[in-house]
Amino acid sequence: MLNKEIWMQRAFDLALLGTGRVAPNPLVGCVIVKNDCILGEGYHQQYGGPHAEVNAVANATSSVEGASAFVTLEPCSHFGKTPPCADLLIQSGIKEVYIANLDPNPLVAGKGVSALEAAGITCHIGLLAEKGEWINRHFFTFHRLKRPYITFKYACSADGFIAGLAGVPVQLSTELSTIRVHQMRAEHLGILVGVQTIINDDPSLTTRLVKGANPIRIVVDPQGRIPANAKVLTDGGETRVLKSAAEILNLGIQSILVEGGAKTMERLFADGLVDEIWKIRSPKSIGEGIPEPKLAVKWRAIDYLADDTWFRGILKPAPADTYSGLE
Repeated sequence: MLNKEIWMQRAFDLALLGTGRVAPNPLVGCVIVKNDCILGEGYHQQYGGPHAEVNAVANATSSVEGASAFVTLEPCSHFGKTPPCADLLIQSGIKEVYIANLDPNPLVAGKGVSALEAAGITCHIGLLAEKGEWINRHFFTFHRLKRPYITFKYACSADGFIAGLAGVPVQLSTELSTIRVHQMRAEHLGILVGVQTIINDDPSLTTRLVKGANPIRIVVDPQGRIPANAKVLTDGGETRVLKSAAEILNLGIQSILVEGGAKTMERLFADGLVDEIWKIRSPKSIGEGIPEPKLAVKWRAIDYLADDTWFRGILKPAPADTYSGLE
């Protein structure tokens, strides 16, 4: 790996530290280098807080004038909750900026690069761009396609069932897998289930096992069958009840984790509304019950947590070393 790639990879590593804390903003890391030495580095740590470039400049051990900045996403050029990062890099005397991906947000969308170049700063775009696409897939999908990034997740038995007869809940995932699922919840802004899942399981759908904000609960309930005493209606958290799954396209939510049930997943899959699929297969067998969703995908074993095997449904290419996406 060339030095430039090493610096950008470091910026990605930093960016991931903001997982679950910066949405709906993107994950961004920045590394400032001069004479092959890191002068400063930083990442976007909290929504509404300083951006990666601000933290990198603030953490610099000496003047960054004449240095190179490696940033995972195009520096912003507008006043939002914080001042423009492009202006900061210009004022700091940075001589060149390596950028993995341009920002599709219309508020930026090339304006950051234009501002930098107008100030005489050389911009190099596309370094390790594929990794940047994966890390910020939620953000990019929302701004490019004007819809949420949708992830499916379900657990099944070794013989292909997600619940017992009549939907009776069966504990399939190990404790480690459950913790990882809660991390996935923290990484999404919404979590969706069908009303039958609420009736059968009465889940809270929170991130109680990890640090991170609870996602907005979304329940698809065409016939108005949700019980009035369901946890998602009585625990004080935000819940939205929809007549159809198609309504999720208009909620303005950047990312949604779909946790059930099988029919809800099959309908969304048939409509082409899925970007990522994970299956957790337990070594336990049930014998009979509710079958797992019928999804026309190829499965690839990605990880093993205790006795569970995590499979990813292959829908489209992703960088070979970023399939987990669950850091």
